[in-house]
Amino acid sequence: MEKKDKITRGKWYVINIKAREEQTPEHYVQLFEELKDVDPLITINSSKSASLQQVNFGPRTERNIPQWIEIVLMTYTILDEDSFYNKRKKEDVMLDSWNPDWVANKHEVQLIFVPKIHILAMRKTSKVSLNTVLNYLSSAAEYVEPNVFDITSIKDKGVISRIQNAHSITKIEAKISFSNPTHTKGFQGLFDKKFKEMNPSNFELKAENKNGLSYSNDDDGLLNTIVNLSEHNGSIKARIKDQEDSKYETINTNHHPAEYQIVCRGRELLSYLYNFLIGNYGEN
Repeated sequence: MEKKDKITRGKWYVINIKAREEQTPEHYVQLFEELKDVDPLITINSSKSASLQQVNFGPRTERNIPQWIEIVLMTYTILDEDSFYNKRKKEDVMLDSWNPDWVANKHEVQLIFVPKIHILAMRKTSKVSLNTVLNYLSSAAEYVEPNVFDITSIKDKGVISRIQNAHSITKIEAKISFSNPTHTKGFQGLFDKKFKEMNPSNFELKAENKNGLSYSNDDDGLLNTIVNLSEHNGSIKARIKDQEDSKYETINTNHHPAEYQIVCRGRELLSYLYNFLIGNYGEN
């Protein structure tokens, strides 16, 4: 009897993986081919490490570019053979046969990367956090190709719009990188072009005025340009109030990543995500 194809549902985050040079699908595929070959062990924090469990390349286009790359990332704790302890007997435990490859607290997260648009999606419902995935990807990319890739979560469009439409902004802190590719015009296009020419490894801007910053929400406004770029290419922390009689509050877009509810048949997940991401980010 044929197994029933179950419906899979859940929320997904999206991440922009952006090369500063050679901004081509081939370059992004090369990144994951090298990661698969090298499989660097990345330290996330004092108790957690991460490495690859699987890397599967999807169907190829006429340019030999896979439509998608499926990655299973694994996090775990590396055990110290001398640190086992019997809490009931209150004594150390010595293991006669110890394998240093044994690890504990293993968790997995499924990642889907689309080279054509350099966008990666990850399951929100896994026990691996967005920050852990960002940490792994940034460190692993740096390991195989230093000073080349910028990796940031894409931010919630509603929160970006709220900053852009604020009645007043008294403080703003931005950490951004240039866009890839650019579809901007006017001052924003010029700013992005000059930004690329400077080729900074990071760019930070901080502005503050207790009486309110001069903020124009048209395309030629500096702050609007920064906020627009931050949606896909960084983060913004702003102190705003929505209306004249409301109170000021601080919004950090790092706390508001974009997320999407995905519902489809299980066997269609990869092709569904591919089409969904192309449809939403094909022009970015």
